[in-house]
Amino acid sequence: MKKIFTLFAAVALTASAAMADVITLDLNKPMNPASLEYNEKGVWTECYNDVDYTWLEFGDENGVFGLSHLIDGEGASWGGYYWDGFCPAIGGDQTDYNGDWTTNYGGCMAGGGCVIGEDGTVSADPTKPYLVAYYSSWAMEGPSNQVMFVDKDGNTTFKPVGVYVCNHPWPYYGCVHGDGFGRAFEEGDYFELTAVGVDADGNEKSVSINLVDYTNGQLNALNDWTFFDLSSLGEVESVYFTLNSTDTGAYGMNTAAYFCMDNFQVEVPDAKDGFYLVGSFNDWNQTTAGGRLAFDESLKLEGVELEAGAEFKVIAYDEDGSTIWFGGEDANNVGYFLLNNDLMGQYIGCVEGDGGANFRVEEAGTYNIELAVERDFNGGVFMTVTKATPEAISTVGVDKTDNAYYNLMGVKYNSKPSVPGIYIHNGKKVMIK
Repeated sequence: MKKIFTLFAAVALTASAAMADVITLDLNKPMNPASLEYNEKGVWTECYNDVDYTWLEFGDENGVFGLSHLIDGEGASWGGYYWDGFCPAIGGDQTDYNGDWTTNYGGCMAGGGCVIGEDGTVSADPTKPYLVAYYSSWAMEGPSNQVMFVDKDGNTTFKPVGVYVCNHPWPYYGCVHGDGFGRAFEEGDYFELTAVGVDADGNEKSVSINLVDYTNGQLNALNDWTFFDLSSLGEVESVYFTLNSTDTGAYGMNTAAYFCMDNFQVEVPDAKDGFYLVGSFNDWNQTTAGGRLAFDESLKLEGVELEAGAEFKVIAYDEDGSTIWFGGEDANNVGYFLLNNDLMGQYIGCVEGDGGANFRVEEAGTYNIELAVERDFNGGVFMTVTKATPEAISTVGVDKTDNAYYNLMGVKYNSKPSVPGIYIHNGKKVMIK
C-alpha cells in the first residue's frame, strides 16, 4: 500500500494535462509493471511474481489506477502457486477445460477485451487485454480485489461511474455442469458480484449484480461485456469486489471465485467551496462522514446549538478541493481556541494540517459560523463566529474606526505592521507586503 501511494503522488503532481470528465482504466498504459507480456495461454507472465507486483498501476497524465494483485504482500504467492486480486490476460479463451483450470485461468467468456464504439456499441476484441479477477475470502491484509485512483493533482477521492464485467470460463462451465468443486446450478441458484465503495472515513456502501442465475428453468449468464453501474457508491477512496454463490460448503463458496473486468470508469469530484464541523457536541459524536455538519452554498450556518465544553473543528475545502482547517493553539498554547465573547466576530485564518480540537465552547448558546473566501489575498480563507443573539453579549471585536491594525487573531497594532501578511484596518482586510 505504501508503495502505490508513493508512486501515485510522484506521477500526479508532475502531470499537467486537462482532466477528462470520465477517466477509463486503460490496460495498454502500464506503469508498474512498465510493460506487459503474455504466455501462450494468454496470461501475464509475471502473475506469480510476489516481490515486484503486489499492486499493479496503470495510467497517464490524467491519473493513475491502482489494482491489488497480492493483497497480503511480498512472499504471499507460496512459492509461485497462488495470487489473488487482478491479473491481466489476453486472447479471450472460451474453452471448457473441464477440470484442468489451474494453468488455463486466462480466459474470458466475452472472447476478448471490451471495446466501446463511438455509437456506444460494446464488443470484444481478442487482441485487447482485460483483467481476470480472483477473489480470496481468506486474505489477511484486506479485501483482495481493490481498485484505487489518484488524479493528476494527487487527490485520492473519486466517483466510480461503472465497469464492464463478464463471466470467467471456470465458474461459468462449473455452473453449467459442475467442475469437481462446485455443482451444476439448479432453480434459484445465483453467482453474485458485489462492489463495495469505501469513503475517506472507512464507511462502506455496496451494489451487486448477478453473473449467473438459474431462474424459471433457465441458466442466465453474463457472457458478453455488461456495464455494472457503480455510481450509487458516491465519493470513495477505494472500491473492492467480492463474490457470493448459493453453492457453498464447509469451507465457503464452491463456485470458482473468478470474474472478468475491463474499462473501470471514474469521475474526479469537482473542486469544493464549502466547509463542515467535526467534533463532539449536541449529544452526538459527529466525527464520521455521515455525522459532519455540512454548511450550505452561502458558506454560512446559522443557529448551531453548542453546549458548554463542546469541542469541534471547522474544516473547509480549499480552491483545489483539498481540505484545510482553522485556528490552532491560542496564546496560552492549550491546543484550542476558547469560544467566548472575546472571540466573537474576530477573523480566524486557516492553517495547513489537521490538528486536534480547534474550539472549545465556554458558554452554551446558539451560534452563527460564517466563512469568507478571499481569493484576492493569495487564496486566503477566513472564518468568523458570532452569537445568534448578538444583543445578549458584549462583543470585544475589531474597532472599525480607530485607524489601528489588527492581525487575524485580533491582536491590535497602533502603527502599520512591518511583518508581511493580512491585517484588518478600519474594518477591511488589507495586504501588507
